[in-house]
Amino acid sequence: MRDVRRNGRRILLIDPEPALLEAARELGFETWSLSHLDTDDGPAADHAERSVVSVLLVETARVNGIEHILYFGDRPSLHHAVEDALVTLSPNRAASLHTLQDPAAMRRTLNQAGVSVVNAVRVGSLNIARTWLESLRHPAVVKTGPDHRVDIVWNRSALDAWVAGRPALPCVIEEFLEGPQLVVDTFTHAGMHHVLGMVGAGTTLTGGRFVHPVQPAEVNAAAVRATVRALLDLTGLEGGRVRTRVVLTSQGPRIASARASPVPGPAGRLMAAATGQDPWAEVLAVLGGRVDPRRPGPHRRLSTSEDMGRD
Repeated sequence: MRDVRRNGRRILLIDPEPALLEAARELGFETWSLSHLDTDDGPAADHAERSVVSVLLVETARVNGIEHILYFGDRPSLHHAVEDALVTLSPNRAASLHTLQDPAAMRRTLNQAGVSVVNAVRVGSLNIARTWLESLRHPAVVKTGPDHRVDIVWNRSALDAWVAGRPALPCVIEEFLEGPQLVVDTFTHAGMHHVLGMVGAGTTLTGGRFVHPVQPAEVNAAAVRATVRALLDLTGLEGGRVRTRVVLTSQGPRIASARASPVPGPAGRLMAAATGQDPWAEVLAVLGGRVDPRRPGPHRRLSTSEDMGRD
């Protein structure tokens, strides 16, 4: 089996729509595609099955000298398989993703840099976690487990219920960020971070009361973009898609969470509907050098929704 050097003009598309495949070819890419890959998307998705798909992607990329693997569908297992393949092809990516997606690592990195500072502590004992939560002002946020579970402890009763549930440990306890929420989708290529869009993320608690999603006139989009790009810079991310949740607090934008290679979900669909832009075609344009990621175009305006759900 021959091995060739990876080529930035060669891309592997997973389950591509015909229009997207054609758009890639029009941009001058050499395209490979794989469809109907068999993965389980149930709650007990087979890790071994996902690994088989990941190995197939890695081998296809290595043998054909492919630089980019892209999947824009809505099957979580395929997103995971693609991410596994990308980490295998670029081992340095693993450290960036750990810093980006591990709550403790992300908070430590941001706080040490003085960017999006949020009070947080990592604890490994349920008793210590309870002591911290009893001493903090409520509500408080607890992030636990490999599935990135987020619990909001609103009061003493909620704390008792959380402890009774025997949550996975260690966990990260954070101050609750009050303010309107935004979801920011980005695509990074060669270390340059391109903002695909921002969308209001449902009702939120502000000043002790629930309010409707933020409106475009209320958002300092430049400050939000700068905060998200700072996060991506600090993690050392060189490439890939990330979805970041940002809360517009009274002290400025604060990062709530981030996730790599996100499933499109309602946020992605709303962005496409509101802006009239296909974010996946825009990803191809970035890879093709047709878009300057440093310049926020008019199509990257804020969208809003009454109920976005959780992505």
